[in-house]
Amino acid sequence: MTSAGNGARSQPNVLFIITDQQRADHTGFGGNDVVRTPHLDALAARGTVFDNAWVANPVCMPNRSTIMTGRMPSAHGVVFNDRSLEPGANTHVRQFRQAGYRTALIGKSHLQHGMSRNAVFRSNQASGAVDEYWPAGWDTLEDAERYLDGAPEFPDSFYGFEHVELAIDHGARVSGHHCCGHWTAAAGWKT
Repeated sequence: MTSAGNGARSQPNVLFIITDQQRADHTGFGGNDVVRTPHLDALAARGTVFDNAWVANPVCMPNRSTIMTGRMPSAHGVVFNDRSLEPGANTHVRQFRQAGYRTALIGKSHLQHGMSRNAVFRSNQASGAVDEYWPAGWDTLEDAERYLDGAPEFPDSFYGFEHVELAIDHGARVSGHHCCGHWTAAAGWKT
């Protein structure tokens, strides 16, 4: 942290970008001569690029949960897609918030099971060894059905994020805040 001149301490801004289903070499700064990514290239030129990193798991949700918690999938429990990261998990975002940062998540979270879990059939077996001790619906904030009549209420801290606007699903089927008119109305589109 640096001094702001008036005795107050200023904090550096932190912008953390995670793309979904994008290869590392599909950026201009990553060496691709065909794909044009001028905005990402400019951010990369001014920021830090982790160009020698390895994933903890090749599947989206376990790896995102590892990035958020700094723990391996075997420790945070998200070992495959469709298993939500517990809402009380200690994330780097919570650490930023405790240090006085304002935190926001805009776009894809994929920390909760999302739409595809609705296609999973429940077995008639007895419940697991751990009781559900989180409030009902804690892991459905990324379910598209929750956005049909407008955006659902979010807790004060969604994995440490105080402001949340989600894009859910993939490609042309994106839903979430996007389809509630929040983003589309600002762009002049009709939903």
